[in-house]
Amino acid sequence: MKTRQIELRRPGLHWFYGRLLARPLIPAVLLALMTALSLWQATNLRVAVDLSGLIGAQTPGARAIRDYADRFEPFRAEEVLLVSAPDFGNAETLRAFEDLVLELQFVDGVESVISIAGLPAPGRSGAWLSGPELAALPPAERLRTMRDQNPLAAQLMSRDLTRAVVVVNPSREHGGAGFLADLMQAADRIDGLRIDNVGLAEVQRAVSTELIRDLEVLTPASFGISLILTLILFRSIRAVLAVALPPVVGLIWFMGWMGATGTAIDPVMGALPVLLIVLAFSDSIHVYHAAIHLSETGDDPRTVVAHAMAETAPAAALTSLTTIIAFASLSLPDSPSLNTMSLAGVAGMTLSLTAVLLLTPILMWAMGSPKPGSRAPRMFNLVVPPARALARRGRLVAGLTALLLVGLLAMQSQSRIGFRYADYLPRGADVSNALADMEAAGLGSDRMIVIVESDPAAPLERVRRAVAAIWGEGRTAWVQGDAGAAILARMAARDGAAHALPVQMPIAAADVRADEALRALEANLETAGLAPFTAIIGPGFALLTEGPKLVQNLRLGLYGTIAAITLLVALVYRSWRLGLLSLVVNLIPILGVEAWLVLIGRELTIMNVIALTIAFGIAVDDTLHFLNRLRLAPPGDTRARVNSALVEAGPPITATTVILLSGLVVTLTSALPGLAVYGGLMGLAVLLALLTVLFLLPGLIRWSVK
Repeated sequence: MKTRQIELRRPGLHWFYGRLLARPLIPAVLLALMTALSLWQATNLRVAVDLSGLIGAQTPGARAIRDYADRFEPFRAEEVLLVSAPDFGNAETLRAFEDLVLELQFVDGVESVISIAGLPAPGRSGAWLSGPELAALPPAERLRTMRDQNPLAAQLMSRDLTRAVVVVNPSREHGGAGFLADLMQAADRIDGLRIDNVGLAEVQRAVSTELIRDLEVLTPASFGISLILTLILFRSIRAVLAVALPPVVGLIWFMGWMGATGTAIDPVMGALPVLLIVLAFSDSIHVYHAAIHLSETGDDPRTVVAHAMAETAPAAALTSLTTIIAFASLSLPDSPSLNTMSLAGVAGMTLSLTAVLLLTPILMWAMGSPKPGSRAPRMFNLVVPPARALARRGRLVAGLTALLLVGLLAMQSQSRIGFRYADYLPRGADVSNALADMEAAGLGSDRMIVIVESDPAAPLERVRRAVAAIWGEGRTAWVQGDAGAAILARMAARDGAAHALPVQMPIAAADVRADEALRALEANLETAGLAPFTAIIGPGFALLTEGPKLVQNLRLGLYGTIAAITLLVALVYRSWRLGLLSLVVNLIPILGVEAWLVLIGRELTIMNVIALTIAFGIAVDDTLHFLNRLRLAPPGDTRARVNSALVEAGPPITATTVILLSGLVVTLTSALPGLAVYGGLMGLAVLLALLTVLFLLPGLIRWSVK
């Protein structure tokens, strides 16, 4: 009787899968050819890291960089070296440092080298450090004098004289890994100095290395964990093959699409392959679990598989659609990286779903699995009795839900928006450690530019006031008089109407918000009355200022995703009550994650909001599978249908949640903090979604739906 009801409700799907399994060889060959083609195209897959890709070309920060390039000189992929020694005040060590600077200048492709050794002397064009003005002083006194009198020197040599910064600018036709290798080879000729590359180019190289490691290690690890859990769950090699091969094939198709379209993997989408694997496992397990239940009817395997697909395919398609909607919302902000992730996420989810819906039935039929009379695994049946017991107390559940929702909304209202540059620095990488060392030495970790517009009546007056605002009144002597005018002339725009003051800012520290020092600098300029005449620019500045705006846009996208999915649920199940109940149940996990961020004192960052958006699309999955089973339940009162849905849906959604958590937990081992947080927050949301669907949704339905 149960099978007949399914046929009557979804005859089209039953007919489709019946025809598919009547001649499975043809679709199997076509799927194999598609997989082979995808493998070939996947060889073109590449990793590309450009942190500035988070910021759209039309944002104020990006436009300011282009304006600077027009008025002054283009930003270059410079190599920044942190040179360490026990004491540069030692004559021999200082001589080795000067030899290093000289050696770097002779490397092929080097246009200029900026260091404390090359700072011009007041009143003349020659080097100050080796000039007659300081010749009578010991090396340590020479360096301290330069630091005290010129803040530019203080940005190039630490107060304790143990760290120095050297900036190497390549010519237009040079740069890249080969140029860096030549630089480091030249540096190796100098003994007694430790040299670390700390420039943006090196940061991006380190991130790229970690991304490749994640793809090579984390994705297979996630698949392996899911495979083992599937084997433990079903205790059948045939079941494992039927469940595990579609996710692998879907991922191969996705990688092939990436290679064919030339879409590169970047830090924002680093966890996407892991996510696709675990979500496809989830869909395959629901299909196989349904087939086991139907095998108890004694029908032939082809009929059982067709019925199982007819039962679960709509829910699988709907759960994938909700995640696709979440990915699609990432196309709204002006951000090339997020827009690319949006497209890749939509393509990946579509291909993974297609693999599950087409390949899973063919594999189950080909292997004769599940066998007639098979019994569903009982490992997660223990969740059903407490869920049913709580469902009987509808009013209590409604009250608890209301209190929980109000409490979480109150905590969520305390969340703050921020940006942490350290989220994009690989933990333990040489460049990350060197940047931390650089900040600890007081040398900052990122160079920004303060543009000061000149007053035609007094061309240097504002820039001298800006120097005092930035570095203090006592450190302005270097810009006074004719000698100061000569130095400032080197910082002037092509038309002389503005000056560019370089400022080292500490933005890489892991335990502070990256914009704290920036806000202090802006406040100093405003206090000096220079806010209308100054602008701060730089790649780091663009990230710090545009990042929070991007978070705001992502948050709007999250709200749009919530509204769209709620409307979708209401339309599919033809019930505004079920739509609202799904909204409440699925909001709690997202609010719970935001409350957790508030409790641990973390801001809403770009990666956090991306995780929340995708997590909402995934959190709805359990709700949709439960509502699907509620709709398929035998006719009767609400109590009986809810109990039936819990029995049918409770164990598989618990099993798939365990697999999702186990697959996502591997991202916590990533050295990229943003990627680890991304996977961790999604894992927390998935766990909370399971709890709300099992212990809140049934009671709410019994309380509100008659």
